[in-house]
Amino acid sequence: MKDFKELKSVPMANTQQLRVNEMVEPLDLSSPAIFVMTDFTRRSPKIIDEDTSVDEALLIMRKSHNKSKLVVTKNLTMLGIVNMADLLSRKVLMAANKKGISRQDVTVNDLMVKLTDLHAVRYEKIVQSCIGDVLTTMRAFGEQHLLVLDGENNLRGMISAVDISRSLHIPLDISVTAHSFKDVFNVIHEHTELN
Repeated sequence: MKDFKELKSVPMANTQQLRVNEMVEPLDLSSPAIFVMTDFTRRSPKIIDEDTSVDEALLIMRKSHNKSKLVVTKNLTMLGIVNMADLLSRKVLMAANKKGISRQDVTVNDLMVKLTDLHAVRYEKIVQSCIGDVLTTMRAFGEQHLLVLDGENNLRGMISAVDISRSLHIPLDISVTAHSFKDVFNVIHEHTELN
């Protein structure tokens, strides 16, 4: 294994100015959507095993500074997406109650948004779109994530509302919406939440 060296540090006592590149414009809703996409051809996707407990998943996400992860099987088949907000919400207790298990036995598989419930857009469309277009699409679907597929239906990337919010320095609230009568029935009679 290669030996790495510690970099020599410089004292900060005489530093007060911030050097910024005046050529870099801050992002806004009309900036290219590609700027907020996590491109899996350049950065590995953040994944988590479907059997990971809620507490373990929270620890992993906090230590890795991720707000969401792709949920996969042992052989890396994608099942869905789980985010930190859901891991910290009452969905955990609702899942435990529904399955008749203790909170400690709830896994990310119990809380994830299933792949079949997510929407995707072709990479070519993302390249031709702006952040506002993506945000409008996410709001129409009521989803925190928008998957990006390449021309061969492979998962090329993902855009999350959290990434947009961080990049634009604005708060975002994307409300989950019911897409069918079954969704409405489950909320009213089964006391479930929309994903």
